[in-house]
Amino acid sequence: MAALFAATICASALCGAPAAANKANSEAEFLKREMNIPAPKDIASLYFYGYNDSMGPGKRNLHRLASVCGLLRALVLLAACGLAAPALAQPRALEPVRIEVPSATNLQFFALWVAVGSGAFKAEGLEPRILVAPSPRLSGEMLFRGDADVALLPPPMFLGMMAEEKPVRLFASLLANEPINLVVRKDVAEARAISGRSSLRERLLALRGARIGLASEVGPRLRTLYASAGLDAEKDAQLVVVAGPEQVKELADRKVDALFAHTPYLETALVQYGAMLVVGTSKGEIPALSQGQIHALATTRAVAASRPELIGAVTRAIARAERLIHSDAGATVDALIASGATTDRRLTEAIAAIYAPAVPDTPRISLDGIVRDAKLYPAHPRAPDFGRVKASDYVSAEFAEGLDGKR
Repeated sequence: MAALFAATICASALCGAPAAANKANSEAEFLKREMNIPAPKDIASLYFYGYNDSMGPGKRNLHRLASVCGLLRALVLLAACGLAAPALAQPRALEPVRIEVPSATNLQFFALWVAVGSGAFKAEGLEPRILVAPSPRLSGEMLFRGDADVALLPPPMFLGMMAEEKPVRLFASLLANEPINLVVRKDVAEARAISGRSSLRERLLALRGARIGLASEVGPRLRTLYASAGLDAEKDAQLVVVAGPEQVKELADRKVDALFAHTPYLETALVQYGAMLVVGTSKGEIPALSQGQIHALATTRAVAASRPELIGAVTRAIARAERLIHSDAGATVDALIASGATTDRRLTEAIAAIYAPAVPDTPRISLDGIVRDAKLYPAHPRAPDFGRVKASDYVSAEFAEGLDGKR
C-alpha cells in the first residue's frame, strides 16, 4: 500500500492528471483513517519533503512508509515522466566470439550461417565476429595464435591437426552427410531415360560410360558411391578431373555429361542449366557417406578449459540453428541471406533443399565419423594413425550433451 501511495502522489504532483489528483486525495483520507497520520495540505509534499514529528501520533506508521518513499522517490519521478523503463531495461552487452572460417561464402558451412543470420548467437548473448583465413589450407592458424576463439574446420584440416597432435578440440558438428552430389545434364538424362524413381543401381547403370567431372581429391567418395550399388566407378564411368571453378562451364560446353560437385557449382548446374540430381548423397541416400562427421567447430584445449561458458553458448547457438533448419525451410533461406554468405534467393533455395538433410539433428560430434573421414578425405599435411591416437582425445563432447534435436 505504501508503494501504491507513493506512486499515486508522484503521478498527481508531476503529471497533474485529474484522475491522479482525485486518487491522491483519497489516499490522504486513508492516512488519517487507517494510519493515524493527519493529511498534509499538499499531498505531494509527503512524498517530496516528508512529514515532521508534529504531525501526530502516527509517527511509527510514518517511519514504515518513509523507507519505501525514499527508495521510490527517484524511480517514481522517472516513471511519471516515462523515463524509468529505458533506464532500468538496458539490454545486456553481447559477448564477442571470434570465429575463424575458411570462406565467408561457402554454403557447405550451412548451419553456421543460419546461426548467424537467424540471431541464434544473439539469443545466447554472443556477437559473432567472422574472421576469414588467408586460404582454406591455413584454417586454424588464427585459432592457435589466439586471434580466434573458435575455428570452422573441414575434415582435411582437423585430420591433419590430429596427426600432428595439435591441441585442437572439436565440439559442434555442422554437417553429417556428404556435401558432394551427382548431377547430370538434362539432355543426357532424357537420352538415357534416367528416372529419379529408379533404384540407385539402375540410375548408375543408365549412366554407364558417361563422362563425370570431379575435383582431384574427391575420387574416394565417388568410388564409395558406386561401390554401394555394387559397381566400379573406374570401370562403369569415365572420371574427368575438372577444377571446381571450371565445372559448370565444362558441363555447359558438353565436355562432361555429369558432375560430382558441391556448392556453388551444384546449385548453379541445377538452377541455371537445368541439370538433374541423379544421386542425392547430401540427403542420406548413400549410407557409407551419411551420418558421419564433415565440417565442425573447434577450439583449443586451453579455451575449452578456461572459457567453457563461451564454448557452451556457441554450441547452443548451433543447436538453435539446426532445429530451425529442420523445421522451417523459409526461415532457413532468410537466415542464410541475412548472414551475408549468399544473395541469390533461387540458388539459395535450391542448395538449402539439398543441404538441409545433411545437417545433423544435434551438434554432437561423431567419433566414428572422424575415423571414417580418414579413408574418404585428403588430410593436410597427413592423415592420423587412429591405431595410435584416439579421435576422442580431440573432441570436447560435453558441450553438446543434452542438446537433443527435434525435427
